[in-house]
Amino acid sequence: MSCFYHHDRDSVGGCKSCGKSLCPECAVDLGKGLACRGHCEDDVRALITLIDRNVKFSPQTARILESSRKIRSSAATFNLMTGAIFVAWGLSDTERFSFIIILGVCFLAYGTFGIFQARRLAKERQET
Repeated sequence: MSCFYHHDRDSVGGCKSCGKSLCPECAVDLGKGLACRGHCEDDVRALITLIDRNVKFSPQTARILESSRKIRSSAATFNLMTGAIFVAWGLSDTERFSFIIILGVCFLAYGTFGIFQARRLAKERQET
């Protein structure tokens, strides 16, 4: 493959930012990637910094995602229990029957939706 800027020269690699093939004269080696001299150096430095930060925080991110799944499951369980309480209360109190039952059904529906979402996210997490 030839250099993007000098078509008569062979390339030594590609720019980490724009992907253009570069010869030794056009390439700047930034340690963890090549950049177009005078064009993409700042962008490649930013990409290298971003990748290093992602690698550093990867274990913390996994813990945060697991904690989020547990919180979502707990909130869904709370909504299911609240919905069941409202439905039971609505069935026992004939004066407030319609509003309390409707409220309870809404909590039950939202709690059921939350449980399915938490399970779906857990399944997706296990597949990756």
